[in-house]
Amino acid sequence: MLAAASQLAPVGLDEATPWAPGKQNAPHPLDKLAAVRAAPYDPVRPLYRALLVFDIVALLILAVGLGEFLYFEPPGQSTGLKATIAGVYLYDPTADSTSGPDRRTFIRSDQFAAVVNWSSLPQNIVVDARWYDSFEAVVGHVGPGTPEQLAGQTTIPVGLPAGLKYNLPGQYVFVVERLQGGVPVEVLARRIVLVERE
Repeated sequence: MLAAASQLAPVGLDEATPWAPGKQNAPHPLDKLAAVRAAPYDPVRPLYRALLVFDIVALLILAVGLGEFLYFEPPGQSTGLKATIAGVYLYDPTADSTSGPDRRTFIRSDQFAAVVNWSSLPQNIVVDARWYDSFEAVVGHVGPGTPEQLAGQTTIPVGLPAGLKYNLPGQYVFVVERLQGGVPVEVLARRIVLVERE
């Protein structure tokens, strides 16, 4: 009889819980709360996620830099040619002339230009010259053409941004490039100047 009664008793009741026929003994709500455990706080997880974000940003910067390098200097296109940049000088747009010594720094109100000696290049190539600002926007250029065609355009000034009276501060890059099929394939000369905030 006792064995039969034990088989009919509700499953899940411990020995301390009295069982009465016809009654349903449900577990107390506090028993459920006690069974829920809070997840332990891991202080390393936020740091790991932050490092992961930095790694992704670094990889994106590396990819952009590699793409820029391949764009300006594709592999297998090097000829060993070098263009001659005489210097970067103060520029007078009224007289279309340069003055002063070769400089590497300017202030925003300065207008400046690079001077290129095209005669240092062979005549059977197509070249151009460009100024890039800190945003990699072209802010001055001549060409494309052969060195002979560009012989009368030795002075390449930086153009002022539309709607502004002065140059934007930052780094400016002047490059002389060899073109093939209308696309730059080799940098023949490069100069970097800095425009300061004054």
